[in-house]
Amino acid sequence: MNDSPGEWPELVEETRRIWNKNAEAWDSRMGERGNDFHRELILPAFDRLLSVGSDDEMLDVGCGNGVVSRYLAKKGARVTGIDASVDLIDYARTYRDNISYEVLDATDEETLLALGKGRFAAAISSNVLMDMPSISPLLRALAKLLRPNSPFVFSLMHPCFQNPGATRMVEQDERDGRFGLRHATKISHYIEPLHYKGSLVTNSPAASNYFHRPLHVLFAEAFAAGFVIDGLEEPTFAQPTPGARDMSWSQFGQIPPLLVVRLRLLAGA
Repeated sequence: MNDSPGEWPELVEETRRIWNKNAEAWDSRMGERGNDFHRELILPAFDRLLSVGSDDEMLDVGCGNGVVSRYLAKKGARVTGIDASVDLIDYARTYRDNISYEVLDATDEETLLALGKGRFAAAISSNVLMDMPSISPLLRALAKLLRPNSPFVFSLMHPCFQNPGATRMVEQDERDGRFGLRHATKISHYIEPLHYKGSLVTNSPAASNYFHRPLHVLFAEAFAAGFVIDGLEEPTFAQPTPGARDMSWSQFGQIPPLLVVRLRLLAGA
């Protein structure tokens, strides 16, 4: 067992196999444009934190079936999408966009560096870090793959509110003589890093590996690689999705399901 907090390198191969098993279910759920999390939370936050210039070369880490890669390419970027799952990359290529996709394990620092030091104007990652057994090799590699002052922008399930100790609740209360519903989250586990199993999407054949890292562990890896935080958002749904279940995240307007962060290298790092 690995002794480093927040790192489980022994689960890299198992995680890759699980994603191959779930690739068809994931592509069926996400399709070409992604789900409401992409459209309402992730992509708008990326727009605010990431400037996409015409012909900029960008790296999409854990690209899956290519939702974010396609979004960036339509804005004029030249995109390289990488994922450890050969099946997910196969699905990404079926959309026939002008994007370079590679099967590449983002926990392998040496393989990442073979992409080319100083090559990329930006790197992005959409809800991937919590799926990765190890993130320190990626952050060390990005410190060399990115051009000076270039950002790494990523989203992930919010460690404070989406973790194995989080329970979503709906309670009835009375305010000003009227009954209403209060949507809340109860937290029983946060401070210790934890590997756990969870569902991916409806009808996925295998439970997914998830890796909870509290904020101090998550950002310690970034700081150790020479990054600082210079942008951060906690997006929430503006209003409930029509017809959504009571437990849908769109009902929890005061609790952010995601954390979106922009990192940059310290000068001289």
